[in-house]
Amino acid sequence: MNHIPFTFAASVTLGLLPLTMVSCENKDEQAQSQPLSMAPKVEVTHLEIKDIPIKQEWMGTLRGTEDAEIRPQVSGYLLSKDYKDGAYVEKGQILFQIDKRPFEATLAQAKGKLAQLEATLQKYKLDVDRYTPLVATAAVSRKQLDDAKQAVLETEASIEAAKASVKEAEINLQFTTIKAPISGLAGLATPSLGDLLTPSSPSLTTISDINPIRVDFSVNEKDLLNAQGNSIQKDGVQPNIKFDVILQNGETYPFQGEPVAIDRNVSKTTGTINIVGHIPNPNLLLRPGMNVRVRATVKTIQKAILVPQRAIFSVQSAYFIIWVDDKNVPHLNPIEKGEQYGNMTQILIKPIQGVNITDKTPIVVVGVQNAARQAGMKAPVNPIPYVPTISQPTLQSIGGAKEFNQASKPAGMEEGEKSDKKDQ
Repeated sequence: MNHIPFTFAASVTLGLLPLTMVSCENKDEQAQSQPLSMAPKVEVTHLEIKDIPIKQEWMGTLRGTEDAEIRPQVSGYLLSKDYKDGAYVEKGQILFQIDKRPFEATLAQAKGKLAQLEATLQKYKLDVDRYTPLVATAAVSRKQLDDAKQAVLETEASIEAAKASVKEAEINLQFTTIKAPISGLAGLATPSLGDLLTPSSPSLTTISDINPIRVDFSVNEKDLLNAQGNSIQKDGVQPNIKFDVILQNGETYPFQGEPVAIDRNVSKTTGTINIVGHIPNPNLLLRPGMNVRVRATVKTIQKAILVPQRAIFSVQSAYFIIWVDDKNVPHLNPIEKGEQYGNMTQILIKPIQGVNITDKTPIVVVGVQNAARQAGMKAPVNPIPYVPTISQPTLQSIGGAKEFNQASKPAGMEEGEKSDKKDQ
């Protein structure tokens, strides 16, 4: 890496200053003899050295941890809808009723056929019992006995088929009452009463288990490796990783999510890998189809050197900080800019022979241009402590955990009821 010499930085800075008729030698002598009270005031601070987390954001889409599409299994006219649109429903709760009369008739017919075959079987068994002793006396031929035995076997097989028909008719009759296969939030019903439903009809509604709710998002390979570190588990998920959820209104959701599954491969077209996360959703505020931003720490920079963003002095494509020596004379030192951390910027200080900048060295934050001009003349500045300006928000927050926790529960959920069946 090529280092930018201090003398070059100073000369570039001085090249930007207005030309005067005074020679450089006379200017330096006058500047060095300038009283401190006449020197320009600058605000200085010290380098901040600490570990900083680096966060990344990705777009995510919400969906139920289980999404059950409700479809008719038999054909018939819809007689009733037995739930409220958008309500929370329990597993096994009745949702729709299809006209069951044709299926009751089919079941009765199948049971009658079964009873008829069972009676026929009894007749053939009696024939076998009666013919067996008569064969020995030649009163009945062997062929008559064999035919009776064969009739028993055929009737027994027909009875098994008739039992299967009865079972099928019973199942179809049960399908006329459509029940919720899972507990969750039911969507709007699509059919109207009296519609003819068939197994090929569109879904009647969808039920989603949304506590916790699922979020799908994709991260690039670099972020995945940074987040996983060297402690990848057998199931592909590192424990204790949490992420924040940013809603479309800019609010941070009060509950953190966690990844539960990572796809097996990185996409060749996008260079990203799909991740599935779960987010607690006790009041069912988050809904499938919502778009959110997922924010997580991908790495932590150890002992990072931080300065306020405004302390960085740029000349064309080069970056500098200005430090002040014990005689209050400012000096430029080249740096490399790193990650942004709030109002602070991580920097890498390029070494200059004979210069040792520490966390005790004054760094100019306010008055950088004046300090650069003084540095070009080797003239002192009047350093005073830098006091950061804390901006006050102009709008009050409209969110927060209290508001989220007070979200109204959907119909179908009793007060204090938890929709997360895993806790039961």
